[in-house]
Amino acid sequence: MTDADPRDSQARALLERVLGAPQASPRRRGRRRLVAAVASATVAAAATAFFIAEPAAAYTVDKQADGSIAVSFRAARLNDTKKLNSELARAGARTVVMRMVPADQCRTPLDMDPMFPFLTTATPAELDRYPVSYRFQDDGVVITIRPDKIPAADTLAFGYAIRNDREGHTTIAVPAVVRTVPSCMAIPNPPRR
Repeated sequence: MTDADPRDSQARALLERVLGAPQASPRRRGRRRLVAAVASATVAAAATAFFIAEPAAAYTVDKQADGSIAVSFRAARLNDTKKLNSELARAGARTVVMRMVPADQCRTPLDMDPMFPFLTTATPAELDRYPVSYRFQDDGVVITIRPDKIPAADTLAFGYAIRNDREGHTTIAVPAVVRTVPSCMAIPNPPRR
């Protein structure tokens, strides 16, 4: 069997007969419109589902020329940290990111390295000595990790949580240089006013 040649006289005659045929009855035309409308709606729904299923990345990890590692993540979208932590390990960050839980679900205190106490206020010299700096941006956190400043036996544990309060959503971040990687990190109690 060979393919039809559009220049063939029989093929052209058949095409003219098809094009010259009377239009379908109004009932058939309605059915075709209905089928076309259903097909269009299906395509539109599939396109919408595609855009909904493909949200912006929950995190990024970039190794910098100076050896530091820049990490940004959207706290509200980062529910499972396994992939992020795998990328951090590949980058040599010696860092574990974890979602913090309420204090009553995490009673084990952090085994923090005493050289790096958690400071609420710090001088620029103290901050420069720390292996991490971070800032909040929109709905996320931007972290700069300096693995060369983490003692050889330690790990940086970076906890985060989202607290709902009167002002809306507040992202909380707690970095801790630890001697033992914790199984959990507790959300700190809000300051009393």
